[in-house]
Amino acid sequence: MEMPSGLPQAGGIVQGGERLLQPQSNSHPNIVPVSNPPGPPGSSLQASRVPSRNATTTGRKQMSSSNKVAIPRQRSGAAPRYSRRVPLACETCRMRKTKCSGDTPICRQCLELRVDCRYPVSWRERTKVEIAKLSAKSDNYENLLREISQLVDGRMSEQIKQTLDKYAEPGNELLSDQLSTNSASAVDEEPDAELESLPSSIGSLDAIDRVDEDLNRNPHTRATGYMGKNSEVTWLQRLGREADHRARNLPGPAEFQPDRKFAIHSVNYHLDDVDITPPGPVHLYWVPPRNLADKLFEDYLETVHPHFPIISRPLFSAQFRNFFDNSARPGDKWLAILNLIFAISSYHAHLMQAPWRGDDRDHFVYLARARALGINSDSVFTHPDLQQVQVEALTAFYLLSTDQINRAWRVASLALRSGISLGLNLRNTSEITPDASKEARYRVWWCLYTFEHLLGIMTGRMTGISNGICTTPMPLPVDEDRFQDPAIAELLGSLKLRQARVEAALASCFVRQMPLTTQPGREAQNTMKTQDASRLKSLPPSTSLFFLYFVDLGVITQEIVNRVYSLDCIMTPWSQIENRIEELRTRIERWYTNLPEAYDWTRSGEQSPELLRASLCLAFHYYSARITLGRPCLCRRDVRSPNSPSQAKSFSHEVSVAVLEAAQRLVGLLPDEPDASRIYQLCPWWCILHYLMQATTVLLLELSFGSIHMPHEEKNILEAAKKGIRWLHAMSESSLASRRAWEICDGNFRRLAVGLKFDASDIPAADYQSDANDSTQQQQPSQPQSQSPQNDTNPPIATMATQFPSLASSTPVFNLHLPDGIQQMSQPPFQDPTTTTAATTTDFQQPPATTYFFTNPRIEDPLLFGGLSSPSTGTSNEMYFPYDPITGEFIQSFFPNSNEEEPWND
Repeated sequence: MEMPSGLPQAGGIVQGGERLLQPQSNSHPNIVPVSNPPGPPGSSLQASRVPSRNATTTGRKQMSSSNKVAIPRQRSGAAPRYSRRVPLACETCRMRKTKCSGDTPICRQCLELRVDCRYPVSWRERTKVEIAKLSAKSDNYENLLREISQLVDGRMSEQIKQTLDKYAEPGNELLSDQLSTNSASAVDEEPDAELESLPSSIGSLDAIDRVDEDLNRNPHTRATGYMGKNSEVTWLQRLGREADHRARNLPGPAEFQPDRKFAIHSVNYHLDDVDITPPGPVHLYWVPPRNLADKLFEDYLETVHPHFPIISRPLFSAQFRNFFDNSARPGDKWLAILNLIFAISSYHAHLMQAPWRGDDRDHFVYLARARALGINSDSVFTHPDLQQVQVEALTAFYLLSTDQINRAWRVASLALRSGISLGLNLRNTSEITPDASKEARYRVWWCLYTFEHLLGIMTGRMTGISNGICTTPMPLPVDEDRFQDPAIAELLGSLKLRQARVEAALASCFVRQMPLTTQPGREAQNTMKTQDASRLKSLPPSTSLFFLYFVDLGVITQEIVNRVYSLDCIMTPWSQIENRIEELRTRIERWYTNLPEAYDWTRSGEQSPELLRASLCLAFHYYSARITLGRPCLCRRDVRSPNSPSQAKSFSHEVSVAVLEAAQRLVGLLPDEPDASRIYQLCPWWCILHYLMQATTVLLLELSFGSIHMPHEEKNILEAAKKGIRWLHAMSESSLASRRAWEICDGNFRRLAVGLKFDASDIPAADYQSDANDSTQQQQPSQPQSQSPQNDTNPPIATMATQFPSLASSTPVFNLHLPDGIQQMSQPPFQDPTTTTAATTTDFQQPPATTYFFTNPRIEDPLLFGGLSSPSTGTSNEMYFPYDPITGEFIQSFFPNSNEEEPWND
């Protein structure tokens, strides 16, 4: 019988309308009574009375088997202290391995312990930060690659562009194209904006990768050889076309057309077509008198040695005095060096019309003697030493000073490779080589470097001094006589100290490490440069300090050749060439800023001849570098002058203006009244014609273009061009190369004057042959003049093919002047001893054509010929000199070989 639902069941307790079931202990055998029922909520008794796991499991089974529902245990009102799971624990709780409350800014545990509470960044936040960093880094890399693409060659630039386009998003690619378009329009707002993307061959760098003529056609073309775009000879070729175009009143620029009238050899003013083959045997060991030798040697040390310290001045000077005072016996190479010094100085004496000069052709004889002693067939196949490098370098310098640059180019290449074979292009860390000897070798290398660079500028050819070829330290700015000072000795022995005090202060330090970054890095290094340069600028002027700055600018100018006139520029966009020009222009201006005040040619005041000579050399070198750098911009199609002042000028226009200003200032270094002897005394006489032709040709080119870059300066440009022509005419009185250069420039100017209505009445009258006769004479060299050059009162009339009088028909006879103590050889049978003339006179007797200079070799004095026996074959005349008619070599030495080594090596 069921109980009414409204009545309470047995054992039940009703509280508040709710029925609470109270289990009975004996109601069912499977029910396990609970001895400790749960206490009221919040009591500590419940919290401590926790049934065991086994008892709970057993109770559940019993309730399930009796279909009874277990009464759930009432929850305690006080929850556990840290019941919830925090998403991130602080670092302190992690280290202590305790549960963290997760409260911020400090959890309860850290608050109770009074320690710092720091929560680590979650992996989501960490991922976001890393992605942001990588994105920023990627953007920086892309921007850097875009900047680098403007500096590297065309192929590498195209690879960079393809890589950037490959991973660029559509939006970014569109933005990049828009930025490049805006940049191009900002640089040049001319209508022809596509010129920025054209190859740099459009303009003055055209045909840089090809030869338009057959240079092997005849002796004249072979004597001239190839002339590159940075040679003023090539500029003269362009000037000839423009002048001819203007003379016929044709509009627009002259287009290139292959024409023999403007062949490269027809505008070459150098003397490589002059034959320098010795006319016959010359006496190997003839030396000039002591007074003449002293003047020649002193002239070399004053004018050439500061720019070209190929020899050690203290050592060679001591050897020179020992040779003449003590009858010393040097080797053939030392004598070859001495004769080359005499050859260079004797030619200089003729240029400046020195009263102590000798015969007009005596430098040829000195050269022939040096060739026989040091540059013969044996020396080509012999492993070089330092003296051989000096012989080859001085030979090349002589050829350059006599305006034979093609021959000088070949010999200088031999000297350069001989130096590289001896490791002169590398820093010397040998422990057995004295520091002073290391410094002397460093200076020999930089002589080779600067000379090779000068020839590369004059010929327009690629040099053998490519990027990264040398690690040779820069020369020290102290003279050799101070090497024994303790401070200088410390500087000699420490490469790190030299690097910090000398090389880090030079403008070429940037070039040798050519940075690819832009303004921020450049400005950061500029402050350091100015601070470092103050040490060098405070040094007193000396020949070594001058040579250091001369080399410094030479390294920068060589970088111009490598980066602006190299063959890779043919396919390089013009915008990249502009970036290179701007970078190198900054280097040149930094060099001028670092220049010591003593060498600043713009300041007024009295200067000593030595200091004035050094300042003028640096000035010519500086303006020549600026002309060479900006010359490609002069003939660009986008260099037109803006139509209005508000219109922006193109980069090429600005650089062209800088080139014209440099040309005007170079000509402005010369006095208004030409005095050739004065300029040969104070200026770098071996290359002054090159500098003057660079400036004059650029000025004439600007006039042929109608002064489109500087129309308001046309009058000044015209006067500067006329001044250059007047100086060329003055220099032509003693130099055949200057005569040829004057003829070319004067002829072009007169053709421009006809077409552009210039006044040509205030320049020297032209007394050379007409153009029609020139074309005939270029094919047939003129015959030697019957009158001796020293008897001519008027300058020689020469054409492009004029040569010096041949030396084969008449050979001068030299008296034999030996050092005191050495027996003098007997006079040749054809010469009267009583009529012997000194070497200082200008008149020389002419021997018969079949007579030679040498005395009878049967003299048995071993000091003279060392027991030379006569040749077994040959004519009777051939027995009177130590000359092999079969091989054409000199077969015996005047000075015998000594078993003892003497200190003649430099």
